Amino acid sequence: MKQDWEQIVSYFGAARLRSGSDELKAALGGIEDVAKSIRQSALREGLFGWTSMLDLCVQQTDVEAYSGPYLRVSPVASGMIEFRYLDTAIESRQWHRTEVPTQAVWRLEAFFDQLGWRPKST
Repeated sequence: MKQDWEQIVSYFGAARLRSGSDELKAALGGIEDVAKSIRQSALREGLFGWTSMLDLCVQQTDVEAYSGPYLRVSPVASGMIEFRYLDTAIESRQWHRTEVPTQAVWRLEAFFDQLGWRPKST
């Protein structure tokens, strides 16, 4: 079920506060920063998101969740964050990167630029 960006930011903030692990807390903070970045940008009107357990899912089209390609942003037990674009069921063909939490927003922006989800800045 799609959620508005304010709800998503609140969800990850609460999950971060509930976390007992410092690594998971850091990763969830990075995902919260990603959600805040989208919420604060003009992209919030053209990107549709939802939460799935501790994952943030983002798609570019306003269709039923999981029914089209989407970006999944997930915490990893080591404290890293995995970005995975699910546009095929063949895992080895999916674009994916792992990033430290402090670079999560940068990775999101690089993904947007790479796939053309926003106009490139000049």
